[in-house]
Amino acid sequence: MSNLIVSFDPGASLTKIVYELATEGKPCLMTMEPEMLKLPQSSIDAYMSSRKGLESSKPVDEAWVSCAVDGDTQCTVVGFLARQFSASARLDKLKYETSIDKALAVIGAIAQHNKLPNRFSLSLTSLLPYGEYQNRQAFEEQLRVALKDFKFRGQRLRVKLERFECLPEGAGLAMIRQRQNGKEWFNAQTIAVLMFGHRNTSLLLFERGKMTAGYTNGLGFHQMVKRVIERTSGQDATTLTAAIYAAGSDITADNQAIRALVKSRDAKNIDYELQMIVNAIATAKSEYWSRLYDWLESTLPAVNEVILSGGAALYLEQELQNCFEEITTYWGNDLQQQVQAALKNAKNDDHHTFREQETLSFRLIDAFGLFMRFRAQMEKVA
Repeated sequence: MSNLIVSFDPGASLTKIVYELATEGKPCLMTMEPEMLKLPQSSIDAYMSSRKGLESSKPVDEAWVSCAVDGDTQCTVVGFLARQFSASARLDKLKYETSIDKALAVIGAIAQHNKLPNRFSLSLTSLLPYGEYQNRQAFEEQLRVALKDFKFRGQRLRVKLERFECLPEGAGLAMIRQRQNGKEWFNAQTIAVLMFGHRNTSLLLFERGKMTAGYTNGLGFHQMVKRVIERTSGQDATTLTAAIYAAGSDITADNQAIRALVKSRDAKNIDYELQMIVNAIATAKSEYWSRLYDWLESTLPAVNEVILSGGAALYLEQELQNCFEEITTYWGNDLQQQVQAALKNAKNDDHHTFREQETLSFRLIDAFGLFMRFRAQMEKVA
């Protein structure tokens, strides 16, 4: 058994990690912001110099990695630290390409948080959008080389990747349904897994126990956020995303999450700006759902069950329930309870409030389901 087992979900709005140490025997959860930025070592040195005398941040909140690429050392800041440098989540790049440095940062943060030695073994299972699933071999090859020798916050780590698995987003939930109800049941069903993410929306189709089709489009939650930005003034995508999600279906001028978005401090302009924001969010949500519904109607075949996941699915819960009122839906509530129990683990490197944890637990169920399956396979082999 490897020293560390990791389920890695490099989401466009949040990197989600489920991991287990061989010495602990129980799952822990960790999250990182999605931003990343390549910087010269001098920039990182200047940042660290400016923090002399201050309390050291947690590894997950002050993450940077460096490794040799074609003879040159490249440094990348990841997550919360990258956000301090005004980095972006790089939605324009292929996810597997940005995931190499993210994975190194994740492994490094876990290692330092848990005081692992400089050398240890790793088994990793990862999710990629169905549209990038064909890149899984390139992802594994590049990650395997990078893990052999890299630095995390200046500490040299040499990690042996003993086992690697990559599956399309949503596959973890499908495998859990098979484990819950048995192969005979699973083989008799036609099941669709819908993953509503920040970057895109994906559909996996399982027939007679096999994945027979997959589709990915660009209709992620960021499309709705983009429309709101276009129709308002001075809004930041990160702050706006959190506010829209927090407001949910209560898109009114009285909602505190929406009121907090107002930039004006002039009393006569506040109400005008507030109404502009409310109208922009309401219109953008209606358009976003219309585009998704049109895609679903043209893409989704007749199925026995629909598995729903992803942060945007929770935001559109009522719309989706109405859409699939005549079809069995699975939202992973049982898995969500298991994730919530794991979130209470004292060793988690987690800073979310209880309310945020409830939402986070839903967003984590695909990675959590994948982890449970991966670990069970490893125990069976052992």
